[in-house]
Amino acid sequence: MRAFTVLTVGVCLVFGLQASEWASREQAARIAMQGHDYDSAAQLFGESVGLATTPMERATALASYGIALNRAGRNAEAKAALERALEAWTGTAAEGRAVAAAVLGSVDRSLGDYQDAERVFRDAMADTSASSGERATLMVNLADLLREQARETEAREVLNEAGRLTGLSQDQQTSVLVETAELTRDMHLWSESIAEWNRIGEIAGNERSSGLEAVFTGGLGETWFAAGNLVRAEPLLRRSLQLLRNEPGVSYCQVATALSLMARLYIDEDKLALAEEALDEALAKDEDSLGPGHPQVASLLELRADILSRRGEAQSAREDLERAQAIMSSHFGGESTAVAGVFAALGDVEQRDHRPAVAAVQYRMAMDLLRNRPDRMRFGSPLVVRYAAALKAAHKPAEAQALLRSFAGLDTSNTSVTTGAQSFRDK
Repeated sequence: MRAFTVLTVGVCLVFGLQASEWASREQAARIAMQGHDYDSAAQLFGESVGLATTPMERATALASYGIALNRAGRNAEAKAALERALEAWTGTAAEGRAVAAAVLGSVDRSLGDYQDAERVFRDAMADTSASSGERATLMVNLADLLREQARETEAREVLNEAGRLTGLSQDQQTSVLVETAELTRDMHLWSESIAEWNRIGEIAGNERSSGLEAVFTGGLGETWFAAGNLVRAEPLLRRSLQLLRNEPGVSYCQVATALSLMARLYIDEDKLALAEEALDEALAKDEDSLGPGHPQVASLLELRADILSRRGEAQSAREDLERAQAIMSSHFGGESTAVAGVFAALGDVEQRDHRPAVAAVQYRMAMDLLRNRPDRMRFGSPLVVRYAAALKAAHKPAEAQALLRSFAGLDTSNTSVTTGAQSFRDK
């Protein structure tokens, strides 16, 4: 759960417009940004682009325009503006360049282009003109991108490097802490993650920040939920959702993430009507803001398939998962961890529909995709019990025993459908 954005490094860094005729538009645009009137800000900065008198001024105006477009949810236009700004800044040490790159990477991510987002972040990190704070922002975004693709080892290396940077502001240090807490949670390092979240909670209390409190309560709640402690998770997740709904400037995607967590909790509590209500709202928000083909939408489709399957609507569940598989494959490839998660979910649907032989095939496909991962034991373990049960139900006891022997000594108590950090949340 992450409502805290690491991209608020100071949009004012790129508001360095100098020409006197821009003064009224610049001032009006700043007021619009502060008031979260991003459409008006985009219009005003767009007019400033046309008034630029030098290439450098034009690049700066384009960057401001692109950031405003991003905040307005017009990411295709934002991408074009930010790419033009960075191209104009090539070979220069322009103030605000790293901020524009961070926003462009976020835009690519929102558009589902994870490969371009990674390239943008890495290129900007290598820019020697970037300050320590700007590099920290880029590193946190890159680590988060890697984490959501289940590339935890790479993500941890990036975060370790970020942690060694000096001269960071409190917000930048907190961003590193938040990402570290999320990463350690995904790695099932519960104690380490909880300790990090509690540090963030102390900062939120000291700063009296409701936005950071939403991050803290949501993150800690999600960690307790992932660790299997629903009693401790529920009040924290409820509190986080309430804070996000009341927080000015929070995006639809951030609220959708909180809603999807509540839906997961309700599913585990067998409160399917409540889960469906939360999930329908989350899907509507994500499809509206991200588009129907975004990985976050696919993740929510997997959740909805789980609800449908538990209600006996197996065919509708299969249709949702077919759509989810197509989305995940188009973004991450047919052999990705994300696709393995869809196969695991399909196995669950078939098992509930009393088709164990078909379920075993789906589980095997998921396991095959995870087989060559260095951390396959952790990712594969939640599938083992269900896969073995499907084999037994399909009258293949010998295969089931062989599977269980191959994972001898592995903790298979957690049977939730989790193959990695596939939340694809708005950042």
